[in-house]
Amino acid sequence: MTKMKKTWWTGLAAATLLGLAGKAQAVPTNPAVLSIDVTVTASLSVTVNGAGASTEAVTFSGTPNELLTQASTTTVTNNTGVLSEIWKLSTDAQSMDQTASSPWTLQTSSVTVGQDAYALQAVFGSSNTVAAGCPAATATDWNPPSAALLTTTPVQYTSSVFGDSTLNNNGSYQPDNLVSGEMFAGSSRALCWRIVAPASVTTTDTQEIRIVVTAAL
Repeated sequence: MTKMKKTWWTGLAAATLLGLAGKAQAVPTNPAVLSIDVTVTASLSVTVNGAGASTEAVTFSGTPNELLTQASTTTVTNNTGVLSEIWKLSTDAQSMDQTASSPWTLQTSSVTVGQDAYALQAVFGSSNTVAAGCPAATATDWNPPSAALLTTTPVQYTSSVFGDSTLNNNGSYQPDNLVSGEMFAGSSRALCWRIVAPASVTTTDTQEIRIVVTAAL
């Protein structure tokens, strides 16, 4: 009799647990949710004049610390397709001498530099800046801090750094997002530059000076 009673209680307990489990599974849900994960495949990308690299030329007449620039603008574009990005400008520690014999050394002065040395500045203007709209070599546009001196450390383009308020032709000289400094996908800006040439040189070799535009999140 004891064995039968024990078996009966065991069966009852098992049935009760099954019943509770069934009730747990039957708890109603309202609403039900379908989650859709959207993978973004866009990558950081920026172009200069529609390409990954572009070349411009200027002539140094030999005047010590001559200010070199040109009127034509360069176009920088966020060509990621859908991704917003910030832009940072930098340059190399020295120029690239065609024969690698006497490169110029980068210095940080908007007025004077030494022998075989140079300084480099850049500003952004609106995408509607006329093709020949870059500031003249002696224009106040080149006064820091807006026309910051480029170094080997990438510096972010913001409303106050690299942004030229005089180049606002029917558009903005500032980044699209004034808080984060981001440029929206497909957005472009005009880029202008100025070089402070050496006080003297030791060779007539052509020097390549680079402005590096780096895209970042």
